[in-house]
Amino acid sequence: MHASESKERRKRYKKAWMHGARSVQRKRCREIGSSDSEDENQYSNMHVNTGENSSISSSKSNYESNIHVHEDQGILSDGEMVACENDSISDSNQVSQSESELWNAIDQHIVISSDSEDNSEIPNQELLSKLLPSWVNENNISHNSTDKLLKMLKFIGLKQLPATARSLLKTKRHVDTKKVSGMDYFYFGIEEGIVDNLKKYPEKLQENVQQIDICFNIDGLPLFKSSRTSLWPILCGLSLEKYPVAVFPVALCLGQSKPKDLNFMNDAIEELQRLNGNGFQFKERTIQIKICSFICDAPAKAMIKNVKLYSGYYGCDKCTQTGVWNGRITYQEIDTAQPRTDISFRSQSQPEHHHGNTPLTNLPIDMTKAFPVDYMHQTCLGVMKRLLLLWLRGKRDFKLSAQNKDQISFKLLQLRKAIPSVFARKPRSLDDVDRWKATEYRQFLLYTGKIVLKDILRPELYSHFMTLSVGIGIIVSPELSKNHQMYAENLLKFFIAQGREIYGPEFLVYNVHSMMHIADDVKNLGHLDKFSAFPYENYMQKLKKAVHSGKCPLIQIIKRIFEMKNET
Repeated sequence: MHASESKERRKRYKKAWMHGARSVQRKRCREIGSSDSEDENQYSNMHVNTGENSSISSSKSNYESNIHVHEDQGILSDGEMVACENDSISDSNQVSQSESELWNAIDQHIVISSDSEDNSEIPNQELLSKLLPSWVNENNISHNSTDKLLKMLKFIGLKQLPATARSLLKTKRHVDTKKVSGMDYFYFGIEEGIVDNLKKYPEKLQENVQQIDICFNIDGLPLFKSSRTSLWPILCGLSLEKYPVAVFPVALCLGQSKPKDLNFMNDAIEELQRLNGNGFQFKERTIQIKICSFICDAPAKAMIKNVKLYSGYYGCDKCTQTGVWNGRITYQEIDTAQPRTDISFRSQSQPEHHHGNTPLTNLPIDMTKAFPVDYMHQTCLGVMKRLLLLWLRGKRDFKLSAQNKDQISFKLLQLRKAIPSVFARKPRSLDDVDRWKATEYRQFLLYTGKIVLKDILRPELYSHFMTLSVGIGIIVSPELSKNHQMYAENLLKFFIAQGREIYGPEFLVYNVHSMMHIADDVKNLGHLDKFSAFPYENYMQKLKKAVHSGKCPLIQIIKRIFEMKNET
């Protein structure tokens, strides 16, 4: 027998044998998938509990002994196989080694029955069933993907896990919504949310707490790019000592526009009236609540207070001055503006400011002090963004050259490697300024701006910017805001006055004018982060991510919220 013919026959033999092995493997997988528990136990005992050859090895031997295909068809007969094996012992050893490796690979796919004596590699299924819901919710895993994961886990032997995502997450089966203010509406409740979140704090803090400060946020959230559908949540923020604000939903409204009236707030107001007088029970103790503030951007604030928008002549909710038209409504008075009070608001002493009554007057709050300037929207996205756009696209008197713009962008990008992980984002080029987020404007205002603008921006413009940066830096600090609030207020008033001289009277739009009042809010409510909209905006993004399709988005969000509650 020639060497070339022998080599060719061995090659055909190996090909035929591997084809047969794959057939056996596919057959066995089908048998495993369709067999009952009795078949699985029998198979497990054959393959794992004994030292004898498995059923697959038996099938392999049967297959080898029954190959009788003519050589012309590309496969050797039994006699030719023997001759081929005698022709080269070393080649035979290689084939045997290949067979062994192949069957080892096949064995890795065999399911070991849960009845096997060695269960040391099977994880704690009870613990896994508790950890999986948190993982699913934190990573926003869809129900379909969770179902597939559970199916695979059960296939490899974790039989005690739930079969579906609904069972694992204890998904609420039925959700009843109603129509309020022309929108689909669901109410969760305030007391329930406070109690659920209070349980997450350390035991010692739970035992010592006597009063809880709460804030509210109301704002619109578009859910889809190609639709007018928007969500209007009422969010509550719970603040205890030095812990971050814990945000939870009180009510959700969904519709094609904003609420047509203020009835969607009635349930929350009624519960607040009860809680304000009686408190609530927690671990056999009565805990009181204090309504601190309603944190909203300017349009939402005007809506819930039922007053004129900031673009109107009587649009400022902090003072009674009349706006002046300079291509847009501006507010030119700085030191002579008459402040609004709770009494003047409730009596509507300036009727031009009001559209009508608001149910919020039924609460024991100051209708002026309880509605602070929104530092996120009005300072970061308002004033800081306005300054940057004036420098980039404004008049020639204060516009940056292309070279200066590139220098600032280069410095910003150089700072990326020096920005610690506590910042949500790294600095970006000024080319992307239209896509900057509020956190990026805040970072520029408080940290990077004073570095990258120095020796590039004109001295008077840089000095004016630093007045804003230092003033806001003082009142955002928990320590500095206590002792230097008046100094920050004077700095911000100087910023407004200097801005009018540098950029003209049209610079004093509502957001810039609001910097005159923001220091007063710090005096009444604490440093800026005490009434910042940042944690509420972050929570609203979680609500948006809970929507996986356009079908019944409100129901999807409600069910995801209940699933997160079931984790604890």
